[in-house]
Amino acid sequence: MQNAAMWLASIFGPFLVILGLWMLLYCDQYMKVLSGIKSSAGLFYINSIFNLLIGFTVLSQYDLWGWDMLVLVTILGWAMVVRGVMGLFVPQLLMDILMGKHGFSKIVGIIPLVWGVFLSYVGFFL
Repeated sequence: MQNAAMWLASIFGPFLVILGLWMLLYCDQYMKVLSGIKSSAGLFYINSIFNLLIGFTVLSQYDLWGWDMLVLVTILGWAMVVRGVMGLFVPQLLMDILMGKHGFSKIVGIIPLVWGVFLSYVGFFL
């Protein structure tokens, strides 16, 4: 079971690092992408479905809670499921959070960056 968690961490770690860096360094481009997604209900729906699918895939491979770094993989799965459900049932709230209307504009980029660094550590060095 630990091998699955480390495998998932080695995939999602670098992905989240790159995504977080892009969100921080290209904030204007990130906002343009979000605006495009916001204006397309179909694209927003597909994005939510992908989040649900990937979240449930992560949880099907590793869903253990513990006092170690591997819990970051479980939290990632649940975060993606929650994001997918929010996108389907409360899309406006999700867009407000992602676009910084609640003061989270910098946090939205920092969270995946830091999470990705920790997951990369788990996936490649533990």
